Amino acid sequence: MLNILAEESAMQNVYTPLPLTAHMVFCFIATALYLTLYYRKGSVHYLLLMFAIDATIITQYWTSTLAITLLGIAEILLIGATIFFNVKYQKKLKAENAAKEAARKEAEEKAKAAEKAEEEKDENIVENAFDDEGEPL
Repeated sequence: MLNILAEESAMQNVYTPLPLTAHMVFCFIATALYLTLYYRKGSVHYLLLMFAIDATIITQYWTSTLAITLLGIAEILLIGATIFFNVKYQKKLKAENAAKEAARKEAEEKAKAAEKAEEEKDENIVENAFDDEGEPL
């Protein structure tokens, strides 16, 4: 019994926890998801994360130390770039939201000022009715 388990574990690729089909399905779903997010939101960090996920397919075909080391370096660089561009994207979103909020508050203040001026005009309607500055009769 132990011999069978030892043979099965020796045959298993330690760098690839998923079988090829499951890995391909996972990569396809991740690609579709991140391409959709990139299309909808337009940030490069979605593409970088997609490439980082899709690069893991290399482990299905090449398991040499060199290939795994290069993949590890590529993953570190891609994830680092993803973090950098995500932080940059979040700052951009925050600035855009602050500008929208400021524009909304300014429009609100203008509307309130116009409403207040209209109320003041309506309060003085009796006085305004007898003004000689209006149109001649």
